[in-house]
Amino acid sequence: MNSIIDFGTLLSPDQWLHYWTIAKQWVLENILVWKNLVQLLVQIGVLLVIRLFGTLIGRRIRRFFEYRAKKVRIHSHADSFVKKLIHHIPLLLSIMIIWLTISVFQRFEYPSFLMNLFLSLSTAWLVIQLATSVILDRFWAKLIAAVAWVLAVLNILGLLDEAMAMLEKVGFTMGEVRLNLLTVAKAVVILVVLLRIFKWATVFTERRLSQVSELTPSTRVLVSKVVNITLLVLVILVGLNSVGIDLTAFAVFSGAIGVGVGFGLQKIVGNFISGIILLVDKSIKPGDVIQLESTYGYVREMGGRCVSVVTRDEKEFLIPNEDLISRQVINWSYSSNRVRIKASVGISYGADPHKAAELLLASIKGLPRLLETPEPKCLLVGFGDNSVDLQLRFWIEDPQNGVANVTSEVLFRIWDTLKENEIEIPFPQRDVHLDISEPVRFVPTSAPETNQ
Repeated sequence: MNSIIDFGTLLSPDQWLHYWTIAKQWVLENILVWKNLVQLLVQIGVLLVIRLFGTLIGRRIRRFFEYRAKKVRIHSHADSFVKKLIHHIPLLLSIMIIWLTISVFQRFEYPSFLMNLFLSLSTAWLVIQLATSVILDRFWAKLIAAVAWVLAVLNILGLLDEAMAMLEKVGFTMGEVRLNLLTVAKAVVILVVLLRIFKWATVFTERRLSQVSELTPSTRVLVSKVVNITLLVLVILVGLNSVGIDLTAFAVFSGAIGVGVGFGLQKIVGNFISGIILLVDKSIKPGDVIQLESTYGYVREMGGRCVSVVTRDEKEFLIPNEDLISRQVINWSYSSNRVRIKASVGISYGADPHKAAELLLASIKGLPRLLETPEPKCLLVGFGDNSVDLQLRFWIEDPQNGVANVTSEVLFRIWDTLKENEIEIPFPQRDVHLDISEPVRFVPTSAPETNQ
């Protein structure tokens, strides 16, 4: 079994001095030798000339193919591959010229180790870029390209096995769990992949649920939340298990979590449970028009902690789920979107209430948002101190578009109709009667003093 190197030992000055001594000795023996240095400079010069020639010629060829590619329509994946291939034409041309040059060098038995190295690295880079170009997701394309490139470089340099062994040796101990860099690197890759799969699964689930017309909006949200939470827990457990952490160790923290819930997370847990109750009993659903005290609007989104309610003036209120459970809420669209609105008006005792009722019903006929069935009604609801009280009742089926605005429009129609037909809208008046059976005494008061 390989021994574990501690980070303190790895980062110590003596260890770095040892590495520096080894590197310096290798450079002195292999690079700073006159024969090897001349061969190295010759190969570098040849590579620079080939790269410059390949870039200049390749750019002209690339322009030609780019112009031709604009006139051809192909599939999105193939289109991405073709664009990437056209973009790397200068590098592809350079690789071909280097391969021919190496063949010439080998024919004359001239060393070409640096050119072989450059050819291998360039070919690996080009293959990786073309292979990942068919992946439309830029995150995955970059991640796979980076990992593949690092592994390819280490393999070409012959350092892959040594690098793996080194990562296994460098580690640390956390409690009873012993970790090394190779295990952590694998766990990070697995966790990133699983989180990306989790995101894909979440989007796919929500998209599929939205296509099921038999499910209510609240049921869709509930199923989506349950699936998301389950997948996230599985991702975390698999990620921890890949590191080598014993999952039974989390039993120790269950008591601490219970204490935390009891003392500090009461509201959070209460809101979460309340949110599940709201989704299960379907009393409030996304799209419902609700009113909580002075807050009136439609439900945009239901989350694990709160409900987003958007008012008519585009203010978004985040109402805790617990408030919707424990307080009185008016749901204007709970069982039906139809809402009855009342508009009260008083007329003078000298007016004919029958005629006034007919005029009021005729005045609101044809308003766009008013329903014809049930039909509007005008009722006499009482005899007040100053007026005969009438009440106009009508129905709408789009409360999400506002109630006050349609009520205002109806009241304007009432006002105009009563004015046109000279029906008085009375207001409170008081009459003062003097008893003149006895002389009225007037008591003069002194005039206020004025400044001279």
